[in-house]
Amino acid sequence: MDDKYVKLVTPKGTAKYPWLTKADTKFNPDGVYKTDLLLSSEDAKPLAAKIKDMFAKHFPKGKGKMPYFKELDDQEKETGNIVFRFKTKNKPALFDSDGKPLHNINVFGGSQVKVSATAAPYSAAGNNGITLYLNAVQIIELVSGSGGDSGGFGFTAEQGYKHSGETDQPKDEGSSNDLDDF
Repeated sequence: MDDKYVKLVTPKGTAKYPWLTKADTKFNPDGVYKTDLLLSSEDAKPLAAKIKDMFAKHFPKGKGKMPYFKELDDQEKETGNIVFRFKTKNKPALFDSDGKPLHNINVFGGSQVKVSATAAPYSAAGNNGITLYLNAVQIIELVSGSGGDSGGFGFTAEQGYKHSGETDQPKDEGSSNDLDDF
């Protein structure tokens, strides 16, 4: 990878509007995987400094778009947090907190994550900036339902069975559909 691209790993932050297992096709029919990452201004400083240095190197005149911005509340007042925007056309790899690959999970906003990305400069139609291409996401604390409480059904955590990610029921070789008997 040449010096035009810089690999980054963020500190732990809060995922906002994540599209990590299915591409968002609302504005792009080809689909885009993406997430915003909310960091405190203190946690954001080292990451923002790397991006600013890259920007200054590629665009010495200093005009262009950065891939982060200050978060505003409902009254349009700054919250003190910074939002970083990541995107890609390719499905990002997902990992748990131990670094083990994850499959078939749905990551909702509010999940605590780290993002591995590649920063790249762009210059198109007179616009300059830095894009953060999403490579992988490490899920530190998963929110997988509305409100984070078992899909909005009101369950709270209990001691007992924990899903390992493997199928618990034996597969019936003679049936192609588990609902054939109903």
